[in-house]
Amino acid sequence: MIYYFQAYYIIFTIAMAGKDADSYQLKDRRDNPLSYARVKRWHRDGMILAALYIVPWLGKDWFFDAKICLAAILIRLVCFDIPFNIWASLSWQYIGCTAWVDQQFVKIFGTAGAVKKSLTFLAILLALNFLNHHFYE
Repeated sequence: MIYYFQAYYIIFTIAMAGKDADSYQLKDRRDNPLSYARVKRWHRDGMILAALYIVPWLGKDWFFDAKICLAAILIRLVCFDIPFNIWASLSWQYIGCTAWVDQQFVKIFGTAGAVKKSLTFLAILLALNFLNHHFYE
């Protein structure tokens, strides 16, 4: 069941990257209070939509719910940045710097670290899937 969720959530994450890239293309290119407010709203709306996409899968038991939440976070970290960058006409290696979380990832992976970030969290996701398959299913 967790693997069906992961496939579903990968599709959702890539679709959200496209939606956010469209919004990014429409934003004012100058950084100003209005553009910062829009970016904050996009991040808030993205969190709400992500939560709404997870809710139908929750409720089986606490351990399954924890796996769903962890998988959703890891999938977002793996699958969002590169499609967003490509559709937003940015360098596909770019990691954003507006959100606090993005600023932390820039410190770890650098501003051109989207591929390193994706591969790092993909390795973690695959390792956890391996452990789940061999020990919990």
